[in-house]
Amino acid sequence: MTGDRPRRHCSRCGHRLAADNRAATCSACQSTATGGRGHPPAVAGEFWRSTEMREALATWHMGRVIYAYRCHQWHGQALPQEVVAGWLGLTQAQLSRIENGRAPEELSKLVRYSQILGIPADLLWFDRPGEPRRWQSADPPPVSGSDADISCRVTAGGRVGPYRVLAEVGEVVIVAVDRRTFLAGSGAGLLAGGKAVPVESPGQISRQVVEHLTDQIDSFYAAEAVHGPRAVIPSVLVQQELTRQLAGASRGTIRHDLLRTSAAYTGLLTWLHQDAGDLVTAAQWANETLELSHRVGDAQLIRHALVNKAMICTDQRDGAGTLDLTGAALADEPMLCAKVRIQALQQSAHGHALSGDRSATEAALDRAASLLPQVDDDYPWYNACRRTPNYLEAQRATCYNRLGLGTEARTLWQQVIDALPPTARRDTGVYQARLALSSAQAGQPDEAVRALDDAVTIAHETGSARLRQELADVWHQLTPWHDTQSGRDANALLATL
Repeated sequence: MTGDRPRRHCSRCGHRLAADNRAATCSACQSTATGGRGHPPAVAGEFWRSTEMREALATWHMGRVIYAYRCHQWHGQALPQEVVAGWLGLTQAQLSRIENGRAPEELSKLVRYSQILGIPADLLWFDRPGEPRRWQSADPPPVSGSDADISCRVTAGGRVGPYRVLAEVGEVVIVAVDRRTFLAGSGAGLLAGGKAVPVESPGQISRQVVEHLTDQIDSFYAAEAVHGPRAVIPSVLVQQELTRQLAGASRGTIRHDLLRTSAAYTGLLTWLHQDAGDLVTAAQWANETLELSHRVGDAQLIRHALVNKAMICTDQRDGAGTLDLTGAALADEPMLCAKVRIQALQQSAHGHALSGDRSATEAALDRAASLLPQVDDDYPWYNACRRTPNYLEAQRATCYNRLGLGTEARTLWQQVIDALPPTARRDTGVYQARLALSSAQAGQPDEAVRALDDAVTIAHETGSARLRQELADVWHQLTPWHDTQSGRDANALLATL
């Protein structure tokens, strides 16, 4: 009976929604938001403080800000590019290029777009005429007893400011710092290994700066494995932007090496946004990585960038697209270093698994395993193949899951999980979810629920969208047992997310 259905109400005006309306707003509010308006709707302050908008603003890329604005859930449904382009005085094609291309840098356009959309001045990375930004737009959040305060001296003007430590993993310290303070500090010097390294002129950018920026990359991967992607993305964006600015101010071999390091950071940002579930932004960073690799002229880096794009196809469950890109990466395979060949081969295995071809999957993984002892390069990316215990076994188990081979996958997952270090929290959660999936595939729902319990706990800790998607897959695989005690236990666990 229709009277038993829960009533839903418009998130904007509060009126009751029609039974067949699956959006968050009523048709009248949707029309107000998207139809016939010559200007954007007024939005509440909470809109700009939402996670989606603050993450987009942190990139200093107006195209990503506009995209986040268009797709924000406050509107009820995504605003069409044609509508937003009209507000900004652009064509749909022009807005598409802004959203998907390099960050716009013309100040007059940045000012105009931000004024039209109504972005608060204190959230911007540039000043609007007559609206100077305050040094700190709000009081800092309260510091818990576990947080530590450190002082970092800014060499210009001798000012000292406290920075709140959010997390420490290895040599990486993630701190809360406002943009203006960062810009003031990076313009004067870089804190490398506990020492201030001055950046006085293009000719004086030292090798120590390049080495410091490069050395941080592995530690950021380690930090993400513990704290999840959202805690790490802001710090990596800062490092990538600093690397980009230094490359623009340098010449010769230093510039070449900084471009190479910048490509490593954009590759890291590709992965972080994938893990955060934002495949659109991940694709933008993957394109940036590919462009930088061509500018560097490094064949190994170009092939690495192609595999990064293939990983996004895999996340979209596009087996054919994965194989197209890994095939391109493996062209002239003998000229590639062992690490790149392993990366491309194992990703091609996922493409074959998505296409249902077990023999090709096994062959690709066997070839990758034979190359593992030969990895000896100094590239700062894709070190997981030699850093992570049982790396290729985890890839094989994942492929078995994709092929529906639950019994074979269960044995491998138990071996892989037992060898993981305590710091690999995100990986442990993802692998426990995949163990749960393989147990369900093998007809063992009770075992699936036990693994699911551990995975849900870690999902709360890390906020990994990848892990949440894995958990959704487990629930789907448990469909035959939804009405049993195992199914009810699984549902109760997932309901806590």
